[in-house]
This record gives sequence, structure tokens and C-alpha cells, in this order.
Amino acid sequence: MASILTNTSAMTALQTLRGVNAGLEKTQQQVSSGLRVQKASDNAAYWAISTAIRSDNKAFSAVSDAIELGSATVNTAYTATSSIIDILSEFKAKLVAAKENGVDKSKIQDELDQLNAQAETTVISASFSGQNWLSTNAPTHLMETIDLTTDVVSSFVRSENGAVAVATNKVNLKSTSMLNAGGGGILQKEIGGVGDIGGFRSTGINSVAHEGHESHLFTGPATFSATDYITFDLVVDAGTHSAGVSFAGLRIDKSVIDVALGTTDGTIHDGAEMRKVLQKVFADNSVPATANETMFTGSPTAPGVFEVGSLETSGHPGSSIDISNVISHLASTYPAGFAMGLENPPNANHDNMYPEAFFDFTKPFTVSPKSQIFFDAQVGPGAPQSFTIDRTTVDAALGTTDGFIGNAADLATVIGFVTAGLGLSIVTSGNRLTFSADQTVYPNAGNRAARVMVGNVSSNPTWALEFDLAEVDVTSSNFTIDEYLVGIEYMLHRSTASGSVFGSLNKRLDMQSDFVSHLQASMTSGIGRLVDADMEEESARLAAQQTQQQLAVQALQIANTTPGTILQLYSGR
Repeated sequence: MASILTNTSAMTALQTLRGVNAGLEKTQQQVSSGLRVQKASDNAAYWAISTAIRSDNKAFSAVSDAIELGSATVNTAYTATSSIIDILSEFKAKLVAAKENGVDKSKIQDELDQLNAQAETTVISASFSGQNWLSTNAPTHLMETIDLTTDVVSSFVRSENGAVAVATNKVNLKSTSMLNAGGGGILQKEIGGVGDIGGFRSTGINSVAHEGHESHLFTGPATFSATDYITFDLVVDAGTHSAGVSFAGLRIDKSVIDVALGTTDGTIHDGAEMRKVLQKVFADNSVPATANETMFTGSPTAPGVFEVGSLETSGHPGSSIDISNVISHLASTYPAGFAMGLENPPNANHDNMYPEAFFDFTKPFTVSPKSQIFFDAQVGPGAPQSFTIDRTTVDAALGTTDGFIGNAADLATVIGFVTAGLGLSIVTSGNRLTFSADQTVYPNAGNRAARVMVGNVSSNPTWALEFDLAEVDVTSSNFTIDEYLVGIEYMLHRSTASGSVFGSLNKRLDMQSDFVSHLQASMTSGIGRLVDADMEEESARLAAQQTQQQLAVQALQIANTTPGTILQLYSGR
């Protein structure tokens, strides 16, 4: 139906043209921007996802910068640590040189001082962006300080629930610090070391005694007639705690000799026969002694000597034997006083032996609250007992508060304090500590004397660095060069371990940096897949829509010709 009021065809054509123009405008925007989702109205879900990812990508850029900063800090610390290792290696070489005979140690000490100064400079200089991982300022010793951790940014993380966080790697500066304000750095002494415990550490006392005995050089031979004889006195087991038992007028004559030797000529030819004669005299007079002793002479048949000893059966606590008042009644053919060696002082003599042993105090040391010293001790027949020396016992024994043991007397006092009641005696003379049984508790001497054992000495910690690098002084006697070498080797070991920490951390940061770089690329690619326009497709669509626009314009023109035709009809009338 044709109408002058309503041109339905034109309206339809116009609507089509508007639709085509809208599509063309959208396509042109996508072609010009390169995005198919440019604002939330284009695709709300994709726009939200891409916006969040773009934000994360910017965060990862910051993380990448932080990783590079952390890597530079780690590299600085690693480089300085490597320098410290070189310095310590040179230090060790100088110490070895100092052991050479005739070397001028003062000159070597000058070099060591310079090396130490270089080490300190290296530590102080190992700073990057205000951070120094080799120099810390903890006011307390690092062994008594909580962890000194610092963080190195490693990544930005978004969890499944949308929460975001920055992940870091932690570095404990307690294990990397070379110098700390309160002590405890790698180049500084540790707490708890007691060194050689004043010489006590190497102690291994296990002392016993034996019976009193003495040997004499045989000066015979001699032949006794029926009127010849020798008399002598004998005291057995006399000592500090008793007078022993005495025998007076013991007699050697021809009859005793012949019975003892099974002969008839009264001749004593050598020391072995002298023993047999003396043994006969002891037996006949119930003397608690023997002439068969061999501890000095080695054999009862030795011809040039004879030896006597206590049987320790007298009932007295001593263990001794003493020949005296020797009177010779021999023919004038023998020298005056001649008695085959009895008349002379002993060739060798041991009387009233009590087990004892000693060690020499070396140098002072301090038992800190972190130190413990352990040892075993035994006196007499009882089983060995274990004892512990700690800061509390030292201060209780010495009446101090610092745990310091400054000399042999101090150490003897402390050992005596912890072993009270054991019956152990510790006597000092100068730097020497002598251990023995308390004779007021164990008075018996010789074989019956109380055994003394002190040993199995150890400490906790077993070893600790006891000097700073700056305290190494080969011209002093504070430490031996060997002790310095052990300490420097320990510093080297810890420095190497610290360098390994830095090396592994730097490797991890490099890997993390590569990962972040690849992750950013992946995120950028993912965003593109969500919101980027397919330019080939959009170009084809643009050409089609431009054609559609032209056709829609032509259609509108055609539709608009209909009212004109109607007007012509009226005009023609």
C-alpha cells in the first residue's frame, strides 16, 4: 500500500542503514584500536579478567626489578665473601711460614695485621643500596641472638581465592655475618669454648702402685767358716701412718748358708745364691718380706744383684723394707765391714708408693653458661664415677661469678669441689696438679694402695673458636700457631659455607628472573587472546560492512522515490 504519510520502505531501509552503520563503527573501532574488548560493555567478563591480568603484569614488572636489586645485593655479598676466603687462605700460609725455625715472627705479624685490616675493609665495603649482609649490628653475640633475617623479593602470587601476596626468599644473616657489633661473626670468637681446659683435656691418669722393694749390688763371693757371721736389722712396712714391724739381729752364718744352698762349704757365689740365703733368714724369723723380688733386677737368677721386698702382710699400712745396722764378723781376709752388699745403700729403692699422676696447667679459661666439662674419676675399689663442671660449679667452688679459672690452684679447687667425697686428693705446685688418693681415707701403700683414675675428659661444645681474626698474634703465647691454624681453617670452612649460600641464592634469583620474564610474556599473550581483535577477520568484516552501507544507502534512496511518484500523479491531474 502506498501512503503519503508513512513510507514503510524508507523506514525499513533507514533501520537497516543504522544497523549497518553501528556494525561498521564497531568494526572500525576494533580495527583502529586492535582490541575487540576495549571497555566493559564490549564483554564484561573478558574485560574484568584482562584488567586484573594487566594489573598483575605491572606488579611482575616491579617484582622483576626487585629481583634484579636482590641479585645485585647477593652478588656484592658473594664477591666480598670470596675476597675474605682469599685473605684467610693467605693468612693460613703466613701462619705455616711462622712455624719455620729462625723466621722473624714480628715481620710475619706485620703482614697478618695488614691482612686483617684488609678483611675488615672488605666487610665494611660489602654494601649495596644500604644493605650489608657481612656486617651486622646486633648488640649481643650472634650465638645468643635471634635470627637476623632479611628478605629478597622473588615473585608476586595471586591465589585461587583472589588474594595477592609478594613471595620472598629469606636470608639469615647470622650465618653470613663476618663481623657483628656484639661478636659472633665468622671472623670472631664463639661462646662456650674451653680450649684444652687448662691442660686437663688430654689427661688420662690411671695410676697404681706396687710393694716397697730395694736392690743391692752383690759384692761377693764370700766363704763363711763356722765362726763367721753377719747380722743386720730389718724394718718392714714403716711409713707415714705407722712405724712398721722391726727385726733386730738377723743372722747369716755358715749353717744358714749350707741349708739354704744345699752345700757344705759355706760359700755364697753370686747374687742369686744371696737371695736364697736371705729368703732362708726371712722364713726362719717370720719376716714378712721376700728375697725373690724382681721389679728392679728383672730375674731372680741375675748374678750381680739381689733384691728384697715387702710381702705387705705385717698388718701395717706402709709398704717398705729397710736394711740397717749391718755388722760383719768375717775373717780378716775380707775388708772391714764387708757384707756382700748389705752394708751399702740400696742400688735402687721404692718405699711406700702411693698411686699418683700429674699434668701441667697450660693457660686460663672461662666456663661460660654454654660450657660443660665432663670427666670420670675413680679412687680405690669403687666403680668409676662421672662428674660435670659447669658455670655454676666453678663459681660455687671459687666464690666468683664469672666462671673464670685462672691458674692451677683454681682448677684443682674446682675438681676437688665436684669430686668431694670420692677420696681424691689434688695438690698443686706451681703449674702442676698432682692427683692421688686421700691418705686419710686410704692409708695403705704399695699393692694395697687405692687406685687412682682420672680421664675421659671432654667438653660441650667439644671445640669452639676462641679468638677473633684480629686477635691472631704469633709473637705472643696466648695460642700456639697450631691452634691459630685450626681456628683459621674453621673460619675458612664457615666462609666457604656462606659463599655457597650466596651462590645458591643467586642461582635461584636468576632462575626466578627468567621465570618472571617468561610469565609476563605468557600473561601478555593470554590477554591478547581474550581481548585482541583478529585483524584479518575485522578487515574482511569492514569491507563487507562498507558494501552493506553503500547498499543500504541505495535502498534508502530507492525507498524515498515512492512519495515522489505519487506526487507526480497528483500534479499530472
